[in-house]
Amino acid sequence: MSDKKELSFSERLIWALGQSTGRQFLTAMVSTYIMVFLTDTFGIAAGAAGVIMTLATVWDAINDPILGSLADRTKTRWGTYRPYLLFVPLPLAIVVALLFAAPALSPTGKVVYAAILYICYGMLTTCIEIPYNALLPAMSKNEMERNDTISISMFIASLAVLVVTSFTPNLVTKLGGESPSKGYVILVLIGSACMCVTSWLAFVKCKERHTVTHEEHVTSGTPIGNLLKVKEMYPMLLFWCIGCILFALIMSPSVYYCMYYLKNPALIASYMLTINISGMAGILVLMPILLRAVKGSMKKAVTITQSISAVCLLASYLSAGRSIPLLYILTFVSCLFATMTNVFRPMTVVGMTDYVKLSTGNQLNGTISAIGGFSFKCGTALANALLAGMLAVTGYVAGAIGQEPEAFMHGINAVRFLVPCIASVLYIVLIQCYPENKMAQYRAGKEPSVQISENVIEELK
Repeated sequence: MSDKKELSFSERLIWALGQSTGRQFLTAMVSTYIMVFLTDTFGIAAGAAGVIMTLATVWDAINDPILGSLADRTKTRWGTYRPYLLFVPLPLAIVVALLFAAPALSPTGKVVYAAILYICYGMLTTCIEIPYNALLPAMSKNEMERNDTISISMFIASLAVLVVTSFTPNLVTKLGGESPSKGYVILVLIGSACMCVTSWLAFVKCKERHTVTHEEHVTSGTPIGNLLKVKEMYPMLLFWCIGCILFALIMSPSVYYCMYYLKNPALIASYMLTINISGMAGILVLMPILLRAVKGSMKKAVTITQSISAVCLLASYLSAGRSIPLLYILTFVSCLFATMTNVFRPMTVVGMTDYVKLSTGNQLNGTISAIGGFSFKCGTALANALLAGMLAVTGYVAGAIGQEPEAFMHGINAVRFLVPCIASVLYIVLIQCYPENKMAQYRAGKEPSVQISENVIEELK
């Protein structure tokens, strides 16, 4: 790692825009509204929707590492990772539009249709996310520069997520009229156009300064095999997954919570706006202050923020929505800190990229990005599967506001608040395994108290 400034402001901004505008718009659409779309608009049973999420996750477990290794080995006149930014956005845009198209099919046909498109969506998302995330450490070795770029990206992403999660129901009604599917498709096309333009701009502007030859990527063995030798990767995989479960269970159950638990669909916009504004304030204002106060320590930052989040989530669960003002206050405070998990994840993924390079001698940007991306999709899918399973088990009836069974009311309250509270606690436990002390020793030029490969010892000499 280096202190040398390598990125211009325009390059950092364009990378951040490509990472966080159109793609985050589409990701937020799918992660927040796909479940309620499949059950309430397309007419798929909640249990079947849960099975689709699970199958997609199993397939991702197979193809994500393969695509990550492929990205590391790609060699073109445009570079290693940049070509994916050129060719993937358009097919992804088409698949997401079809996912929300809701054609008139038989019940079985609907399940098959949704399953195929959701799996294709996951694969194409992988094909652009892995190279895009791997591109940043190839652009600069300056950790502060990279973290600043990620912070800009996450703030812009918060704006995109705010628009999607807070205003989608109203926009779907306004754009689609009596056809919700038409409204969803129009929104998706808007996000897709933004994704294509910003991704292509990043392809043109962002430069790969630190890519290496094929032989230098892996000194011996296979990428996954070398990665599995790094024992710190195992808790970090869980850390990234739990963080995504935490965030996903703040977002997608909130739609059901407002509609059926609070029995007031009109609250969806204001409640989601509260979540997003507090998240933006946390990332833009509190997080920079906190990271400076703890001198960049991920362990301390995560422990402090998620402790506060866990307390507020538990209080929200126990208050059970009896006071709307209290609910909004607790939600604002909890999301102020819980949303920071969206920044902690990419920062630690990039950090582990450096750690693996230093501790094994292998540069595996794409493979580690794939593992991080898989953890993200796994966490999101598990959260959606948990929500779908709860809906199926508790007897949820689509559209039956004020008539839902008591089991569902208890279930949605637990999924929205109690499970994220538990996830926050697990998040604190897992970050203690992050090797920031060993990385600090590497930065200082000292040999850490861990066994490292012979080729790294030679490099340090």
